[in-house]
Amino acid sequence: MKCNHDTLLAAAAPLIELAVAEDIGPGDATSLSTLDAAVILEGRIRAKEAGVIAGLPVAEAVFQRVDPAITFSARVAEGQEVVAGEVVAEVRGPGPSLLAAERLALNFLQRMSGIATLTRSFVDAVATTGATILDTRKTLPAYRVLDKYAVRMGGGMNHRMSLFDMLLVKDNHIDGAGGLTLAVERARAMYPELPVEVEVRSLDELREALAIVPPLDRILLDNMTPDTMREAVALAGGRVPLEASGGVSVETVAAIAATGVDFISVGALTHSVKALDLSMKVEGNKGQETRGKKQRAEGRVKAAKQVLGDRLVILGHHYQREEVVALADYRGDSLQLARAAAGTDAEFIVFCGVHFMAEVAATLAKPGQHVLIPDPGAGCYLADTATPEGVQAAWRALDAVFGDAEVEFTPVTYVNSSAALKAFCGKHGGTVCTSGNAEKVLRWALLQRPRVFFFPDQHLGRNTALQMGIKMDEMVVWDLHRKPEQDIIQRAKVVLWPGACNVHQRFRPAHVTAARAQYPGIRVIVHPECKAETVAAADGAGSTAYIIKQIAAAPAGSQWAVGTESRLVYRLQHEYPAQTIVPLADVPPYCATMGQTTVENLAEVLDTLARGELRHEVTVDAGTARWAKIALERMLAL
Repeated sequence: MKCNHDTLLAAAAPLIELAVAEDIGPGDATSLSTLDAAVILEGRIRAKEAGVIAGLPVAEAVFQRVDPAITFSARVAEGQEVVAGEVVAEVRGPGPSLLAAERLALNFLQRMSGIATLTRSFVDAVATTGATILDTRKTLPAYRVLDKYAVRMGGGMNHRMSLFDMLLVKDNHIDGAGGLTLAVERARAMYPELPVEVEVRSLDELREALAIVPPLDRILLDNMTPDTMREAVALAGGRVPLEASGGVSVETVAAIAATGVDFISVGALTHSVKALDLSMKVEGNKGQETRGKKQRAEGRVKAAKQVLGDRLVILGHHYQREEVVALADYRGDSLQLARAAAGTDAEFIVFCGVHFMAEVAATLAKPGQHVLIPDPGAGCYLADTATPEGVQAAWRALDAVFGDAEVEFTPVTYVNSSAALKAFCGKHGGTVCTSGNAEKVLRWALLQRPRVFFFPDQHLGRNTALQMGIKMDEMVVWDLHRKPEQDIIQRAKVVLWPGACNVHQRFRPAHVTAARAQYPGIRVIVHPECKAETVAAADGAGSTAYIIKQIAAAPAGSQWAVGTESRLVYRLQHEYPAQTIVPLADVPPYCATMGQTTVENLAEVLDTLARGELRHEVTVDAGTARWAKIALERMLAL
């Protein structure tokens, strides 16, 4: 189901009518009796916890239905992660109407945001695999369009919408019809135009399903163990897509995805969702004071910059919030920013980014320079997919296969990794790469030794190797659950760690097709952290710097669909208004951890710094820093 606001609002309209009749009826007695009918109030809907927002158009429709005089202004985008305390939307209008509509709007918004938030946790849990998270028909009655829309906002995909748009032959149909093949034959005879999926309960049933001609559109593995699913994947051999279902939880979904299934359907996304905690506070005459909170934080940042002068430099990554980037002295990607800061005489480097970026800055910093980060909890999903212990274990396994891994492999780590992994590469004759220089680095690495061990991003490694002419069968993805067969490892020229970016992995070839259909002649440009099939479908792929450079050099009237983090895409829209620049995906993805840095926590770090205190300093121990710097310097020397 495509995320279409018209479809969403059409489905929501009768539900809103029922809700208004149920909750307001002839009138909100309390508000009508306590408030002057002419009083104008202002309210702010805030997140009381972190989550993904979905349902803003429905919330707006509720306020408008109760009183068209109410204005509704969204302060975040659909599908965007928010932090606790963040303003989601602002409303203004006649007081009695505003308060009458409050709970109804929040009920819709909280449920839909809860679904989107839970879906995002499942999507993130399988981001390093090829599995896609699907919903089911276990939705709130009459709320199906809303529930499934919210799943899309969370990054999941929709299974069948209803009983009439797909044939799903399940156990009861099979038993009632007298057999699996017979049930499929009857279904196809009556509805030849509908796709067919069949549920199987055993490997014997799977064999029967695989023998059906023409092939089924999908096979559902019902309540199988991960080991049985692995056997099923091997048995299917890619002939028919496989879907896993039954008892799936956030705790078990990664293991299920690791079996190699193509889809995982999760009823819990909609049948037992916890609402995201949101509230609306009417602020009346305090509205101006609340609106000034962010401005005051910005003022604190500017005041601290004045006090500290050249002793301070603020770095802002491309994916940061717009208001944070506006306060930075330098804007760029992680390595570019770290090098820029180290080239200054600033005593204090405040890195508005995620933790590994601050580590790079600390590694390259000159003696006496201190690196701080506004939110120490801002990590990187991709960087966290590879741990020093895991990489070391893989290296020992490669030792066992070849006798001495260091003779055969040059280790290369993407800059999106911990300082410990950069140090690992430094110790073992390896280096670091960025998305902009990955090909140059891999060519160097293969001149040193016959093979490369690349981590943590499998997609950047694969896309770069393919660009160099290395064949797919010369690459192997390291299986964390089961070491690849020895002969497969021995044939490999590139061993890839199974990491991935939970933002870029959400772009699919279908998005490329849809963008070209909507905007004939549009050029599609994506980040090389996207999957290989998406990169192959696009017109170009490159780092954030490459994407920016291509658009900056393009003539007015150019059209671009950009597959990278949404904040950068929207910033490019603003900076190049003469071009048509759109997000590639119908649900533009945001990086949650990049969004954790706010003007407020930046101001707090600078306030303490101005008082002579170091808050949230990022340090790298001397031994790790020494080897990590060697790895970085090898790259910089190329």
